[in-house]
Amino acid sequence: MTPEFSERDLERLLGRSVRARLESEDRALFVGRRVVVTGAGGSIGSELARQIAACAPEQIALVDRSEYHLFHIERELREIAPRVDVVAHLTDVARVAHVERVFAATRPHFVYHAAAYKHVPMAERAIAVAAETNVLGTAVVAGAAAARGARFVLISSDKAASPEGVMGATKRLAELVVASRATPSFRPAIVRFGNVLGSSGSVVEIMRDAIRRGRPIPVTDPSATRFFMTAGEAVALVVRADRLSSEPHVFWLDMGDPVRIGDLAERLLAIEAERGHAGAGIDVVGLRPGEKLHEQLHDPNLVFHRTADRRIWRGARGGVDRVAIDGWLGLLRLAADRADDGAALAVLTHAVEGYRPGRTARATAGWVPIGSRRSDGRAA
Repeated sequence: MTPEFSERDLERLLGRSVRARLESEDRALFVGRRVVVTGAGGSIGSELARQIAACAPEQIALVDRSEYHLFHIERELREIAPRVDVVAHLTDVARVAHVERVFAATRPHFVYHAAAYKHVPMAERAIAVAAETNVLGTAVVAGAAAARGARFVLISSDKAASPEGVMGATKRLAELVVASRATPSFRPAIVRFGNVLGSSGSVVEIMRDAIRRGRPIPVTDPSATRFFMTAGEAVALVVRADRLSSEPHVFWLDMGDPVRIGDLAERLLAIEAERGHAGAGIDVVGLRPGEKLHEQLHDPNLVFHRTADRRIWRGARGGVDRVAIDGWLGLLRLAADRADDGAALAVLTHAVEGYRPGRTARATAGWVPIGSRRSDGRAA
């Protein structure tokens, strides 16, 4: 949650009340336990770490590749939870030996895997890098958790539902990787939700920055809709979904009605005006590469059912072919090692049902754009 926004501000932006918090049954899970949080410097990872630290765990191992963000969350936790053993690990989740060393030292009971590249347009221009962290990193961390019998939760995204961009395709393949690792003794949970209000690099942060610089708010399309929730809501429901999980399901969080981006901009302009920051209007810039007009949390491949918590839904699907998944991972590792965006995109295209790369991703990969002419004059 962005500290500058009060809970009332957040509710005005959401157009609803903030509804979910950790309950006593959730907090009891972590008392005296050891927990690994990857992506611990990010918006969700850091909020997970804060809330778990308040539950009196024995140890929290923070994993992040950003020295800056890792330093700040480690320092914050040491201040707010002085009795908790806080250990920071500066490393990349795709590095097998590094992750194994973290897990050997921590011997975790719980693993929350929030490490991911999430910027949609940037992933279109950095396919192999996004796939290495989002897919291969997930395979490494899930494998380490399975080897130690730890509870494992993958933080996924609404963009994994019928993905149209590289980021969504990598998150969908990460979901399939985790599902393929399930055994009777390792039952991971996958939790899918949308945008976190006020998170780093989020639309709200970009809008507020524009207002305070006296510039028009950049809006992709006023009619575009997105799902939003606060970091606190997301963390509470992620923990609860894991507590409800007895099988390797995909869960999605009920984030309320989608919010029109135009409405969000108007609400933010009103809040900032009350603080003395006059707005300069709205500038419609159009959808960026890989973005959808309307996001969704479920897709045709998953049938969702209610759980005991009315804000958490459980998705069921057929079995996942581990042999096929391992084959895709091998090819993706080669692509990442060679910085081969074309090979990485080919894996995503074949492994993720229904995914069709957009023009920017095809250009990044060096593929001949659809509809262009070949040297012999025929259509490509």
